Amino acid sequence: MKGWGTRMSTNRLQFSWISADEVRPNPFQPRERIDRETLKELAASIKESSLIQPIIVRKHGKGYQIIAGERRWRALQIAGMKRVPVIIKDVAEKDVLLISLIENLHRQDLRDYERENAIHELWSSKRFKTHADLARAIGIDANRVSSDIDAFRFRKEERIGPEVSTEVLRATRPLPRSQRKQVIERVAEGRFGVREAYTVSKVLREAPEHIRKELLRPKSTITPTAARIIAEKLPSQKEQEIVLKEAKQYRLTEDEIEDRVRDIRRAAEHGITPTVERVTVVQGQWLFDRIRKPAEELLTLNIDSFTELTEEQRQQVSKILKQLEARVAQWLQRLGAVRVIRP
Repeated sequence: MKGWGTRMSTNRLQFSWISADEVRPNPFQPRERIDRETLKELAASIKESSLIQPIIVRKHGKGYQIIAGERRWRALQIAGMKRVPVIIKDVAEKDVLLISLIENLHRQDLRDYERENAIHELWSSKRFKTHADLARAIGIDANRVSSDIDAFRFRKEERIGPEVSTEVLRATRPLPRSQRKQVIERVAEGRFGVREAYTVSKVLREAPEHIRKELLRPKSTITPTAARIIAEKLPSQKEQEIVLKEAKQYRLTEDEIEDRVRDIRRAAEHGITPTVERVTVVQGQWLFDRIRKPAEELLTLNIDSFTELTEEQRQQVSKILKQLEARVAQWLQRLGAVRVIRP
């Protein structure tokens, strides 16, 4: 294997069954945590199927050291197997982490932060001159190596937990540190999705300040896609602010925002004032929601419970229901004559 800036001795391979007691875990194992419950599930599967993928080990002292497959080895012990299938590789001490990482990457068997840690450790060993050299050694893209190394450092510096994926850290990499932290916090809170982090990053780098500010506002209802639509498709700050205001006031969806933007652009092309049909329709939805919610609560009331009311309460409820009856009659009359305005 050439072009790695190093050479590994991995030519000799041997398959064997050995005693589970002869196997020892790998101190260079990229995986940091193995969930006990998933081990039990794997052990049960092994007992049921008896189809076992060999563990990769190297000769070490009087026994063997795991290169890849520690989770399977532990599950085999839970399953009560005394002998385990292994592939014995001739691997030098300095290459153990590299081979272990490669084996885990091929099986996509690592959490993001575990992969980041392993790649950063390999890079810190100074065995590789460039990120491209390290990328070739482990068989991934050089940009991914750079992203993982950056993610490791940023995660450590800002104490970002393992629940935040490398993809989010990669998406926010171009942002200033303070904005980057804000976006990551929003993703961790569930306000932004993982894939939305790329859209947020683009908006924060390219959109006007008033749109950036609104997008990062703690209780903003503006989504990253909506912010991008407003920023990219409306050149005028005045028009942008109009749509932002309407979006917040009427809680417009992304589709409604795009329709509103289209209305404004079409009106501008013809030199006329934009229509307000979208707002009319949204107001109608708002009104519908206001009616529906109390109506649903009223319909779920148990009528038999009215017997528990005092006489004074009965009179009050009777008055309210009569007022409601009159109001419902007015609504039904109005609904029979209303003309629906469609955008």
